[in-house]
Amino acid sequence: MLDNITGVDEKSIAFEHMFREHYAAVYRYVMRRVEEPAVQDLVAETFLIAWRRRGEISGHPLPWLLGVARRVCANHLRARRRRAALGESVAAQPQPSADPRLEDRGLKQALASLSDRDREAVLLVAWDGLSNRQAGKVLGCRAATFAVRLHRARTRLAAALDGDHDRSADRPETGGMATSDVL
Repeated sequence: MLDNITGVDEKSIAFEHMFREHYAAVYRYVMRRVEEPAVQDLVAETFLIAWRRRGEISGHPLPWLLGVARRVCANHLRARRRRAALGESVAAQPQPSADPRLEDRGLKQALASLSDRDREAVLLVAWDGLSNRQAGKVLGCRAATFAVRLHRARTRLAAALDGDHDRSADRPETGGMATSDVL
């Protein structure tokens, strides 16, 4: 009666006993079939299946557990072969750029020369098609603040595309005019 109050039933106790008695045997079985990093996961999956289907276990559970472990290992090995074949297939394909507009090496280099903050501002508007208000929300600022940030980023991008890295570096971050711009 006390067991029912605490939520422990006979099947749970029987499963725990089965787990303790057969864990090492299942572990050794799996260890002989798959690579080391996956062993723990596959043994755990085997016992998860056993827990879910514990009503189907009759007689001595070890052969049933090893049968489950055998199928779990086979599924793992098949998945590993499929991943390897997919990796080879993908590697054999020509790799397109993430965006066709980046095929221009000059644009790619100019974007790479921008700070993360500037690049993000330009990409949110130019490639993601967001408005200043939407992009500002993404970056956690007001639309007006984003508009200023975007203007500065576009100026730096234009300078980088023109190969004018030196002049753009002389401009202050505040958006004010440098002394050299006035003279």
